[in-house]
Amino acid sequence: MVAVRLNMKILFVILFSLFPLFILAQIGSDSTSEGSTKREFFKPSLEVKDSQSAIRDLREEIHEIQNEMDRMRVQLREYDDLSAPRIRKEIKRLVNFPEKISEITLKNGTVVQGKIISEDLDKIVVQTNIGTLSIIQENIKELKPYDRLHADVVLKGDFEDQRHTDSRIFIGQVKNKGLRRADFVRVRFRLHDKRTNIIAQDSSYISGESYSFYSGVISESSLSSGEFAQFKVEVELPTGIEAKNISYVTYKVLFDEFN
Repeated sequence: MVAVRLNMKILFVILFSLFPLFILAQIGSDSTSEGSTKREFFKPSLEVKDSQSAIRDLREEIHEIQNEMDRMRVQLREYDDLSAPRIRKEIKRLVNFPEKISEITLKNGTVVQGKIISEDLDKIVVQTNIGTLSIIQENIKELKPYDRLHADVVLKGDFEDQRHTDSRIFIGQVKNKGLRRADFVRVRFRLHDKRTNIIAQDSSYISGESYSFYSGVISESSLSSGEFAQFKVEVELPTGIEAKNISYVTYKVLFDEFN
């Protein structure tokens, strides 16, 4: 009898010791089944309809914004060429005031037109359409009344852009809107990459009028006031540069004026 009671106590102790392990095993089993259920619930990937199309449209919009910013950067760079310390003779037609305008030629060849608003022994102050300029008297070569009769050659309408694997060809028309004949009229095109760097450039004279100068030189690219002319410029791509590297195109109409 004592042996039976002893065996019962031993069995009870064993069961009491194993009971927590049984509980933990049961909890682990439940959590595993619940976890597997959750994983199974989230396993299918949720797809939004036309998500790829939306992402593609968004990328295109971002690309257009970047292109527009780069175009503005090109325009700012070209506008910077008009700053006062770097005025060139080829862009000397700066003002069109109704008042008396003077034309000032500096010793370095720069020509500025504007209204003289003050003058003393050391300098003169000139009002132009790009602002007020202060010019030292000793730098002035010549000062005379401004001749309003000038040529003004501009692009007429849009130009045709022919894209090839190794070149770009531009075809269009120019018009002389000024009051004077333009000589040796040419159109220059530049190809830029997305960082506004110049990849390639070239220019070509227009198919204009023939004009003989007193020196015996003959111009086949002159353009009288109010007249039109055709141009064709081919810009070849440098070796190793592909057409896809070209992001922007800029142009400029160049000409001279002779009496």
